[in-house]
Amino acid sequence: MGDFERESIAWRLANTQYGDTLQLVAARELGDASRWPELIWLNGLSSPYITNDQSSTVPNVIIAGAQIRIPASRSLVSRDDYNFETDCLLTNKLLSDDGHGDFLVVSGSTNLKQQLQHKINTPRGQATRHPDYGCLIWHILGTVNGETAAALGSQYVKTALLTDYRLSSVKSSLAKIVGDAVIVTAVAVAIDGKVIELS
Repeated sequence: MGDFERESIAWRLANTQYGDTLQLVAARELGDASRWPELIWLNGLSSPYITNDQSSTVPNVIIAGAQIRIPASRSLVSRDDYNFETDCLLTNKLLSDDGHGDFLVVSGSTNLKQQLQHKINTPRGQATRHPDYGCLIWHILGTVNGETAAALGSQYVKTALLTDYRLSSVKSSLAKIVGDAVIVTAVAVAIDGKVIELS
């Protein structure tokens, strides 16, 4: 059976909690703890599936508090524009208009990419009401360029991306020195499997 013939699985998002296991999530969200293997398949998880220790994150393991896909009835089919929301389109950090007196908007995975780029470009701690929002890459501004700055820049971007609940993993975060600049490129995987490339 080809991909176009196979019926897609309907799913919704639910929050995990500290101390959760897949059995607890299945019991709470599906009413049947024995359905926990469905969560492994639907989310592409690997053992230990859910962890409470943020310092020991590995690909395909959910950090407690993050969202997880739950099988849903066909009426609750998840849509890209719903999962990744809609926001105003920013062009060179400025709002864009549609030529008719309204703002242009961006939805779905394109909006996710815009929001992740904004998160990386915002110094962590700058948002008063969200002190953990942003990236620490600004810490290397004004420092001597070299391998250490590149390694730190790469790690700062990866760490900022991994805190976003809409991403399942970060495939790569690579930095290179170009003159007096550190250029970081990252490839992340969204919870719906879409690949997001950032620079």
